[in-house]
Amino acid sequence: MKYGIKTIEDFDVKGKKVLVRVDINSTIDRKDNKLMNLLRIDELGDTLNALKEAAVVIIAHQGRPGKKDYTSLKPHAEAINQKYGNTKFIDDLYGEKAVDAIKNLKSGERLVLENVRFYAEEVKLKDPEKAAKSHFVEKLAPLFDIYVGDAYGAAHRSSPSLVGFPEVLPSCMGKILEKEITLMEDKILNAKERPVVFVIGGAKVETKFKVLKNLLENKKADNILVCGLLQNIMLAGAGIDIGAINKKPIKGFDDYVPTAKEIMDKFSDKILLPDDLALNVGGQRKEVMASELVANPNDPSNDIGQKTIDKYIPVIKGAAIVVSNGPPGVFEVPPFDIGSRSLLKAMAESKAYSVVGGGEMGGLAKDMGINIDFISTGGGAMLEYMTGKELPVIAALRKAAKK
Repeated sequence: MKYGIKTIEDFDVKGKKVLVRVDINSTIDRKDNKLMNLLRIDELGDTLNALKEAAVVIIAHQGRPGKKDYTSLKPHAEAINQKYGNTKFIDDLYGEKAVDAIKNLKSGERLVLENVRFYAEEVKLKDPEKAAKSHFVEKLAPLFDIYVGDAYGAAHRSSPSLVGFPEVLPSCMGKILEKEITLMEDKILNAKERPVVFVIGGAKVETKFKVLKNLLENKKADNILVCGLLQNIMLAGAGIDIGAINKKPIKGFDDYVPTAKEIMDKFSDKILLPDDLALNVGGQRKEVMASELVANPNDPSNDIGQKTIDKYIPVIKGAAIVVSNGPPGVFEVPPFDIGSRSLLKAMAESKAYSVVGGGEMGGLAKDMGINIDFISTGGGAMLEYMTGKELPVIAALRKAAKK
């Protein structure tokens, strides 16, 4: 047991039927139904190896209802089979086809069931006790001996596949979840080496405010380099007029500004804000000082500028630990990838222990072929963890360990 949660080693899995909830949600090309990023599938190896003497059934999600990447897990199953072997897919979750396939599954074999979000209960039910009484859980649970929660990327969610099964089955965490918790607890939030530097970009402004406050108030961060959409709020909090076009992407922008001002007033010595930003002018990159944003009312900021890159890099290279969560700009649209690539390169070149959270920056680091010490499988979960909040999946597994 670690961190109050049982591990796979706490069970004899040989000959058992084991249900494993993973997060293999991936970037997908719908034209060819092809996975574009195998980062999360590549991370499954340790868990699958630990369960090699069991009959393993994998459940997971892909996309959200109404989104373009909301599709079947068939390509995921094919990718798992190609990498690890002995894996089949069935286009069912808890119907007769799925039940029969699970009953006939032998030790050493793996079965991937259909996208759990194809079923309304997975999307609608959020309470663990109600989740445990869902048709989904009630139908599948009796077929298994053990449940393994290994979906760190979705650990901040409370869906039946994540928190329902620990209510009714002997449960433990998988190797991915174990590694991620160990990283957060031992390496980042209770770091012995200093300074600890965070690079916080991307969207999810409300959560990132909570992260800023928790890290700074509890002295977990020595410096926070702000970029992405969060920079727009923090610049406004510092008294810089960023113009209407840069306020527009953030719902309720004006409501956040007082909090940003409060944080800046209290922790301005710890927070670094961009000096310049790269505007998108008809697809071309135009770098201007942050104070000049209001004078460019039709051109949105899509990246940090070179002066800001030059300011942030020495801080990164002077860190003992550097953690990046969220991209500095619209990195998928060159030339607005310069900030993201430059900061990742600096992390790789530094002597710091480097951590990248989330699929976006993690996937870019993989594509760049650079050496990052740890690429987390869950950007959103990492963010929630850094707020100081206990994630629902971790709470469910801790509760199960006490039974």
